[in-house]
Amino acid sequence: LAASYSISALLAGCIVYLLSMGEIDLSFGWILNLSAVVAGLSMIAGVPVWLGIILGICAGGFMGAINGVLTVMMRLPLIIVTLGTASVFQGISLISNKSGSVVPTDKKLTENIFFRLLGGDIETPVPFILIFVVFAFLVLHLTLHKTRFGYRILAIGSNPEAARLAGIPTKKIKILTCTLMGVVSGIGGILFLGFRGAVDPSTGANLLLPVVAAAIIGGTPLSGGAGTVWGSLVGALIVGVIGVGIVFLGIDAVWSTLVTGLVII
Repeated sequence: LAASYSISALLAGCIVYLLSMGEIDLSFGWILNLSAVVAGLSMIAGVPVWLGIILGICAGGFMGAINGVLTVMMRLPLIIVTLGTASVFQGISLISNKSGSVVPTDKKLTENIFFRLLGGDIETPVPFILIFVVFAFLVLHLTLHKTRFGYRILAIGSNPEAARLAGIPTKKIKILTCTLMGVVSGIGGILFLGFRGAVDPSTGANLLLPVVAAAIIGGTPLSGGAGTVWGSLVGALIVGVIGVGIVFLGIDAVWSTLVTGLVII
């Protein structure tokens, strides 16, 4: 159960960076989708699994960089830019997979340690995907609060003009932060591919609400200037408990979206 919500939690931990900068990305779900499609199709085409993983993550980083460059060049809020790029990435994904699921079925692929470890065929006391996400949260936390890059993100979120006058390369930081979001979304896509063993056309479509909700519930303000990575993990747990609790109580799962929205309010 924890493993199934780990990917949403991972994305929530990274979107804290954008919220701390006063921005929000609407395309990360489709970046995840297309990254997984790129990795899956590469593996099916005969590319080694490890190389397919790298290609998927690089694809995610490239799409994130596109978001950042367009935001800086067009001088538009990231939310406006990603409103468009989300549709673009979705369209590319649908064209690439011919509106069908990408399912690596070759025995050499399914027996690879990547699919066996993430899929649960190799038993571990704690699911590997959960261990990976917790480690990723530690790295994200230290990067945001203990490095120059993180301090600059928070400074831009607090006062962009003051940050620029202080010598902070605001444009560069925005592009790098968007690229980081793309890379993490790409990693999420790789984890999804390994965990589920397939990618369908709707993968990632419903991630926006739980991911943003987790960050906001965790204590990261939309106004920017502050953010808590560990708080987003707590928020992700709350969102997950809402979804599971509703099903456990015998209530139709569609009510979970309504309840999550009420919790945000």
